[in-house]
Amino acid sequence: MWVAAAALALVPACGDGSTEPIGTSQAALQGANGISANLVIDSQWGQGYCASITVSNQHASATTGTWSVGLDVGSGAIFSSWNGTFSGTTGQITVTPQGNNAAIPASGNVQLGFCANIPSPGIQPVLLSVSSDLPPMGNGVAIAEYKFPAAVDAMVSPDYATELWASFYRPASLEAGRQYPLLVFMHGNHPTCGTGQNPRVDNNNQYAATGTCPANYVVVPNHRGYDYIATDLAARGYFVVSINTNRGIHAASSSPSDELVIGPRGRLLLRHLERLSRWDSGAEATPTALGVDLHDRIDFDQVGLLGHSRGGEGVRFAYNEYRRSGSPWPALIESPVSIRGIFEIGPTDQGQNGQRLNADQTAWNVILPACDWDLSDLPGLRPFDRMMSIPEPEPLFKSFYHVWGANHNYYNSEWQLADANGGGITGCIDHEALFDPTEYGSPAQRETGRLAAVSFFTANVGDDRDEAANALFDPAFPFPNVPYRVRRGYHPGGDSADSLLLEDFISPTGTSSYGLPNTTGGTITVEHISLSGHDPSHSGAWIHDVVEGSSTFFQSNWSPVGTGFDLTGYDYLDLRADRSWGSDPAEVSFLVELVNADDTRSSAVAIGDYLELGPPPRGGSTLPTARIPLSLFTGATLDSVRGARLTFTTPLNGNSVFVANLRATRATTEAPAAAARLAPVASSAAPPMSIARAAGATAPAPRRITAGNAIKSMKISGPDAVEITLTSAEFFDLRATGLVLTVGAERSIRAHHPNGDLHTVQFVLPRAAFDRLAAQEPVRVDYGPGSSVVWDFGRLDKTALAP
Repeated sequence: MWVAAAALALVPACGDGSTEPIGTSQAALQGANGISANLVIDSQWGQGYCASITVSNQHASATTGTWSVGLDVGSGAIFSSWNGTFSGTTGQITVTPQGNNAAIPASGNVQLGFCANIPSPGIQPVLLSVSSDLPPMGNGVAIAEYKFPAAVDAMVSPDYATELWASFYRPASLEAGRQYPLLVFMHGNHPTCGTGQNPRVDNNNQYAATGTCPANYVVVPNHRGYDYIATDLAARGYFVVSINTNRGIHAASSSPSDELVIGPRGRLLLRHLERLSRWDSGAEATPTALGVDLHDRIDFDQVGLLGHSRGGEGVRFAYNEYRRSGSPWPALIESPVSIRGIFEIGPTDQGQNGQRLNADQTAWNVILPACDWDLSDLPGLRPFDRMMSIPEPEPLFKSFYHVWGANHNYYNSEWQLADANGGGITGCIDHEALFDPTEYGSPAQRETGRLAAVSFFTANVGDDRDEAANALFDPAFPFPNVPYRVRRGYHPGGDSADSLLLEDFISPTGTSSYGLPNTTGGTITVEHISLSGHDPSHSGAWIHDVVEGSSTFFQSNWSPVGTGFDLTGYDYLDLRADRSWGSDPAEVSFLVELVNADDTRSSAVAIGDYLELGPPPRGGSTLPTARIPLSLFTGATLDSVRGARLTFTTPLNGNSVFVANLRATRATTEAPAAAARLAPVASSAAPPMSIARAAGATAPAPRRITAGNAIKSMKISGPDAVEITLTSAEFFDLRATGLVLTVGAERSIRAHHPNGDLHTVQFVLPRAAFDRLAAQEPVRVDYGPGSSVVWDFGRLDKTALAP
């Protein structure tokens, strides 16, 4: 330790005369066979820093004979080091033991460190790898990093520098001659620099533009927030690459054609696949930091993608960009890529050039966090709605996984503050949270993501996949007994032979999808509507003003009397249904019958045996799916069915019901024998602890920030625009949604943060829009509809416009 103290004594002479303690750790790396390393930035000053590295032996019995650490100090220059032999002083460096510390005993560690000068403030080291000569420990996992210098890549984006930086997870021991399936992860929009600990507050974005962070800040390792999923999958035989999109992409401004900067994210992912393919083909040597030669090791025929927030839409973009006619990427990526599954968590769905992105012809699941205050309208539901109507050459299922009590941020363990904390929301509305808003993360919430993601990829990606794991997403099978609640939506995919459309409510009210009059009985109102929160192309039935009784019904007619559809090749009647939100927590139900060609009806099945129709969380009707075995409709003539009848014999208590997407479907999930027969219980059942509700709770009004706000400047920007610069004492967070400036009736989404300062935002307003403004129009900034926080800036003085 005296060596480190001596090194620190040199700091004032090399800096500006003062040091700032940091004590902030990077995410630890795991080498093969039980060796690990962790880097901590102990102190920094304007032109330098000091850091310590702890190398730990996690082996139960063996002692190291030697070890090594890979390190990237970039343009920094090491001027002092201790307890390690450094191969150089700048760029990528290998650190090996000094003679007296090569032997690390079992469960022991060694500490080493260094101090470096840097050409400009904020440059920080990156830990790349750790290795040792320890014997194998069995089914361990190795984690390494690769990071290449930032550069402007015209194919990713010609406007700013990006970098290829990712974590690489793999089984610690690789089988000779085996190719491993590949999973690629992508995180969402989040600040790139943070300060403090427990929680670290991420309130600066300087790294995005410059590759540096301010004094007393560290680079946010956004890509390491999914270690809990990646390590589990690597232990099961996958290569996992988690991409860091901090540089460049997080500094990009919105544009009318790509409001959320989704295209560059997707193209950056494809650039990573290109580089991985070059390592696999041998066209380029695998970086030594990865600790393994990837030549002929990656199975590009078995690839899966995972994306969170904007990263969710980003991986969907990459999938479509690779497949589109004329795409350059199949030629650039040396091995043909088959993407077998896409898993998204709380994604955006803004689209590109006005076109929305789908994931047809691959398996797809989306997690919808019921407590998401960043994307409160759950736009990840919309691709599911759209894909219900896209035919495919083979059935590849689409599903949603609506997790009650989950928020947007805590699926990434590096996002240490709950979304909407700035809006004053301290939990969930109308249901119980899986997180404590005062804590920095939620193991309970992460477990919902780990189980779903691991089940999805092990079922759909890899030559030795276990397709039975897809039962987790298929409502034909009971949900596991876990301490949280999930509502599931499901579509088996394929064409009409796999999923036959019966009623989509796409015709005017009173008419079926096949142009025949629907019928009703008793006191009931049925309207065909577009439901809030769903894709605009999607329709459903709103059933309301119901007086219950055995003769109160709605009947959808697909075929004239005397004829019918042949359903003998199908296994289930699928339909989506939900209850309207209301203060009454009681569940409602209705009966379902099939109508034969001669107008006789089958026995009735209660929808409550397959869906819990209580008030949806936060009022959002996601329309989960019920899958009712056709074998339960006794008396149905399955070779000639002309309709379905819904009968309301029990009270709705003033509530209404939504119904959508009636289908006859085939079984597509290979399920374990124990789950082959569906028990007549609610498929989304969960323990009572997760069902608690605050009856009548409503979302609070947005928190309005007025103190500390200022219109800093307003000036002409080119011939056709005005630039308005705003500052606030409360920083403008980077979220999945973008900031919106509203001045009177005019709006702008073209925003950026000069020098990464999130306390300052510059908007560009078209000059024509500025000229339309009246004098003294009110100015505000928020995150668009549903924003939990609003910054009020008073009124705009147009006469203050500067040239």
